[in-house]
Amino acid sequence: MLQNITVSIQQLENTHTQQMAIAYMLIAYLFHAIQATFYKCAHSTIVPQFMFVTSFISFIVLYFVQLNQNMYPKEQMPHIIKSQALIGIGTLFYFYGVNFISLSEAVILFCTNSIWSQIMVSIMNKERITKSRLFNSILCIIGVTLIANPSIQSQDPLQHVIGCVSILICSIVQSYAFIIMKQIGTKIPSSVTVTYFHFIMLILSSLQQQFIAQFEYFDNYFFFSLGFSIFTLLAQVIKFRAQTMVTYDKICNYSYSQMIYIIIIDYFVFRSILTIYGFIGALFIISGVYKQLIEDKKNK
Repeated sequence: MLQNITVSIQQLENTHTQQMAIAYMLIAYLFHAIQATFYKCAHSTIVPQFMFVTSFISFIVLYFVQLNQNMYPKEQMPHIIKSQALIGIGTLFYFYGVNFISLSEAVILFCTNSIWSQIMVSIMNKERITKSRLFNSILCIIGVTLIANPSIQSQDPLQHVIGCVSILICSIVQSYAFIIMKQIGTKIPSSVTVTYFHFIMLILSSLQQQFIAQFEYFDNYFFFSLGFSIFTLLAQVIKFRAQTMVTYDKICNYSYSQMIYIIIIDYFVFRSILTIYGFIGALFIISGVYKQLIEDKKNK
């Protein structure tokens, strides 16, 4: 039964590559939204700590689940190590940056990765940036800005600049890493790639935990940590699969769907109701994502 499902999925990937990559991204960011809900329910303020726990659990699970997999695909190792190291380094910049600016500002600045990826692909592959895809990205970024509604408050302007630059570096570095992942190819299971990511994050997040954060414990710590870890792992495996099928610039706009998922989940879990600006922002994101879906459907 499982083998038949796997074969069917592979056939769909071969015949409808772009559409399957889009579907993977939409599912992955639903899991990322659920992951964020576990984090908010825990009332935790220590992101590196949660990432360390996530990487530890994920690395152990992945290791035992895929004992029979080729964990050292020699020809693809340079792409795997380079891409996952860059994603890890970018994550460190993000953790560092949020110490100096508000989370809402960080979210907005990080969302610029769709712009960077399109610029990079244009330079690297000599491809013309599609005006429509770029416009859809800008629509979504405006929507995120309206929803996040950042309050720029900083006692030290220099630290605020450092924080903003750190988040932008994260966005640029990770965009480049996602473009590299296309070179890994679909023959390598995404779980193998994710294993290397979590191995790198175990080292990096533990170091950062020592220098910029303190350990935090709260009620139901292990329940929330496990929930956060499981949905992070599921999201990464599916998302990394999509990123080895097509170049990141073709699917990056679908990452904004996470904001819509979060709005819906927040309403049912926390009874959080959007402000008028948040509602308008959600419409911008829906318009950008829906417009992208229609255009990609026409170009299949």
